[in-house]
Amino acid sequence: MGAHSKVALLEARVEEREKEIESLLKSNNEQRASTVHVLQGLLDSERAAHADANNRADSLSLQLQAAQAKLDSLQQELTSVRLNETALDSKLKTASHGKCSRVDDYEMGLDSVQDMEMSDRIVRVNKRSRSNTSPLKHTQAEDGGSVFKGDEDTRSQQTNSEDYRKFTVTKIKQELTKYNFGSRVLDMRTGASKREWLELYESCMLQKS
Repeated sequence: MGAHSKVALLEARVEEREKEIESLLKSNNEQRASTVHVLQGLLDSERAAHADANNRADSLSLQLQAAQAKLDSLQQELTSVRLNETALDSKLKTASHGKCSRVDDYEMGLDSVQDMEMSDRIVRVNKRSRSNTSPLKHTQAEDGGSVFKGDEDTRSQQTNSEDYRKFTVTKIKQELTKYNFGSRVLDMRTGASKREWLELYESCMLQKS
């Protein structure tokens, strides 16, 4: 093979190699351009998402501020209502205390009047009991003899005919005074319960029957 033939063959190979290199460079450039386009799209999406997140954060911040302001307003209203309730409750307690005091004073005065009336009645009954003797009742016995029964029989009959447990304290005082137990009534302590009065009634009236 001559020199010209070798040169032509080498030139052909060089030209073919250059075409291959050019093709590879073109393909590489296209891939790089595609990659850059994809990356640019991702970057744009990221920026859009970041902007949207910022907008949402700003909106939520404004909503939170509005809710906090409303909560503060409600708290102030609640505090005002509680203060008003406290003031009204204090006024009601003061009024109730004054009313109870007036009722207690009235009841104490009424009890004092009743006690004075009862004391006067007891004194009068005791005077009558000392100046008068109890009448005796004459009955005929089975053997023909005479039996005398005094006020105790009458008192026993009256006591048995009534349920003394239903008596009020005032009624018990009246009954005891009526049957000359006024001194026992005066000996009772102030503020004695109804049960204590019933026990006194039983000891004076029932044991005598």
